[in-house]
Amino acid sequence: MSRSDEVVERAALTARLWSEFDRLNLAFFDGDLTLREIRVSTRKQYGGYYRKSESLIVVSWPAYRQHGWEETINTFRHEVAHLVHLDHSRAFWTLAERLGCTKRHASPPKERSHAYCRFVYECPSCKAQLFRRKRIVRASCGRCDRAFNPAFQLRLVSSTATRQKSGEA
Repeated sequence: MSRSDEVVERAALTARLWSEFDRLNLAFFDGDLTLREIRVSTRKQYGGYYRKSESLIVVSWPAYRQHGWEETINTFRHEVAHLVHLDHSRAFWTLAERLGCTKRHASPPKERSHAYCRFVYECPSCKAQLFRRKRIVRASCGRCDRAFNPAFQLRLVSSTATRQKSGEA
């Protein structure tokens, strides 16, 4: 696909999303919702997001290309629900369901390596090791106690980039 063809397709997708926004706004909100911009991004990190400060909904072009219209419209409806409820509360999910959004979603558009870990934590009691890409704060061993328990608080044993053996969690 040429660059100009992609630009035309992204513009067509944006127009379809505006049409869906207008339909949802009239059907469920009597036209009271306001949205300044719908953007189709070339980034691959997410399916979509809503930014309140800019009154903006962004959907991912790579996610659309990989998962198609049905998944994109599901993501878009999820983001429209965020115009009313910023969190993922029960009220949010009730509204999202009314808008036709499901909780089910496809895998992220970006393939992520599960082998790369930067932080290694260890339980002081059972010595189980947990490998994480991001630093965690105030976490305890789930094997020793399902609720947070300071007696089983994980301690950082390594913060260098390590390669996790396949099959480990």
